[in-house]
Amino acid sequence: MATLNATYKVTSEPATEPVSVATLKERLRITTGEFDRELADLLKAARKQVENDAHIKLVTQTVALYLDRFPPGNVIEIRQLPVTAVTSVQYVDEDQTTQTLSSSLYNVDLDSKPVRIMLVPDEDWEDTEAPWPAAVTVTFTAGYGVASAVPVEAKLAIIEWCRMHWGRCDGDQTKYTNLINSLAWSGYWKGI
Repeated sequence: MATLNATYKVTSEPATEPVSVATLKERLRITTGEFDRELADLLKAARKQVENDAHIKLVTQTVALYLDRFPPGNVIEIRQLPVTAVTSVQYVDEDQTTQTLSSSLYNVDLDSKPVRIMLVPDEDWEDTEAPWPAAVTVTFTAGYGVASAVPVEAKLAIIEWCRMHWGRCDGDQTKYTNLINSLAWSGYWKGI
């Protein structure tokens, strides 16, 4: 089976970060507030890097999966975890009009890894405009919920990444890599 070009884009960022500036300051032994703005930026960059490296989303956010066409067969796989809901499946039809696929035509299996969107029996994917980049858009909600629900390994990876990138600290790349490996979903690399 040919691999489809799949692109993931966060369309609604998390409202909070999994690690607070106060917690990071404590871990980095910073006692003043003069670097708070830089530390907040560093925490955001660290969260994004951990999410990218582990192929997970930490705090609730909205993500769009773009495909150039519907996949062969009757399943779309979402290779980001954890997914809490699929909001919509849209496609550009042969008249170059964006359509929303009726949710009665598919089921969503949120418990599988990867999460699967499966056509109901006797249904086929709609025809899309070809060639049309990102002709199919799956919008979904991902993340563990609130910051307190984020796994401790993810929080430690964020802190370690910050330690590696804060000029006054010595971070440990091996420790960071081990934390990412404990979080990472190995099935990501199988292609779509």
